Amino acid sequence: MELNTLEVTEQPEGFRFTSIRDLVNQTLNENFTESSGTEGIASGFKKLDQVLGGFRKGKMYTIAVKPGMGKTAFLLSLANNMAVKNNLSVAIFSSERSNIKMTRRLIESETGMSVDKLTSGMLKPSEKDHMLSLLSNIANANIFIDDTQGLSVGTFAKNLMHLCRKQKPDLVIVDYLELLDAGKDDEELPLRYTRVMENFRAIAARLEVPVLMFSQSVVHTNGYLSKERPALKILPDFLKEHSDVLMLLHRKYAYAGSGQTPQDSLVDLIVTFKDQFDKEQVVPLQFIESTAKFTDPI
Repeated sequence: MELNTLEVTEQPEGFRFTSIRDLVNQTLNENFTESSGTEGIASGFKKLDQVLGGFRKGKMYTIAVKPGMGKTAFLLSLANNMAVKNNLSVAIFSSERSNIKMTRRLIESETGMSVDKLTSGMLKPSEKDHMLSLLSNIANANIFIDDTQGLSVGTFAKNLMHLCRKQKPDLVIVDYLELLDAGKDDEELPLRYTRVMENFRAIAARLEVPVLMFSQSVVHTNGYLSKERPALKILPDFLKEHSDVLMLLHRKYAYAGSGQTPQDSLVDLIVTFKDQFDKEQVVPLQFIESTAKFTDPI
């Protein structure tokens, strides 16, 4: 029988193909073929992306961290994951370090070599080729750094809007809350920080970008040098009430000194969502001290 004589509308009893698309969806009870429009931007940390669903547009994220825990290293690891490795766009507002210092840290973390050695002209030919490749990747990344000191809400909004006209960032990082110009010096700090958080959250929603704010308010909880991590529920109200997602970066052995074992490099990133502070999820990370870089556990 010729193929073109077959009655294609007929389907023999018991004979039916099912697409692999439908089978995968049925097997996993998920729909992987339709986009809900709510998928977030991947951070490059696997477990964190599973917990967060990626960074969502218009949402306010806060990371509380004590000094010495690796705040800048984590910030730059995020920027490296997203912009250098995955060609996303990251804007960094750094009131703590100049853009040159931030760039030096990023270069040294990614190459594993000091800037002084890179510029000394003493590299072997094999090293030079490899380093040039790494430096090219960094130089071509969509990372934008604003190092305005005492950054105010108004300056943040103006500069971010200007950047968004050219290229809307996939993530905006602010380092850090306690260094921002909160205005009204006669107000108590909690009220000033509350107003800052409210405004930054409103800007994130209006410009439809995720904003990640670092905060060192955690130093006021249960002891500066304590190995025990504070519970998220006892963090200041201005963080809990105005963060869509609140996180705490904790390295138990950050103050342990020398003689650390590989196990000591493990890090907890505790995550909770607004109005769910009794439901903490722990994201395991690893801190590579030699390159000052955070990675997924090896």
